[in-house]
Amino acid sequence: MNGLEERVIMKIGTKPNIEFWHRNLDRAKGYFLNGFVNHYPYFILKTTSRRIILIETRGDDRDNPDSERKCRLGNNWESQAGQGFSYFMILDKKEGRRLYAGQSQRINR
Repeated sequence: MNGLEERVIMKIGTKPNIEFWHRNLDRAKGYFLNGFVNHYPYFILKTTSRRIILIETRGDDRDNPDSERKCRLGNNWESQAGQGFSYFMILDKKEGRRLYAGQSQRINR
């Protein structure tokens, strides 16, 4: 786990409403979102209210078209999966932490 991944999971994974979290495996071993290129989000969390949350962390050096494609795929998965599922992409130091990052109230449910 790199520094960003560790900071994110220590902040989110220790919230009282998180029942458990799992560091997802990659490259044909872990859970993936099926797309043109499969996307393996870094973390899978389950809340005490039985919601499933997928989290992808990206260093600012990874803010590129690949990240945009993964974010669109995650957003599509979230909308198709239904109410009990959420997807977040968190960029390291980007101003405003775009893409879902500032919406911690959705994680607190």
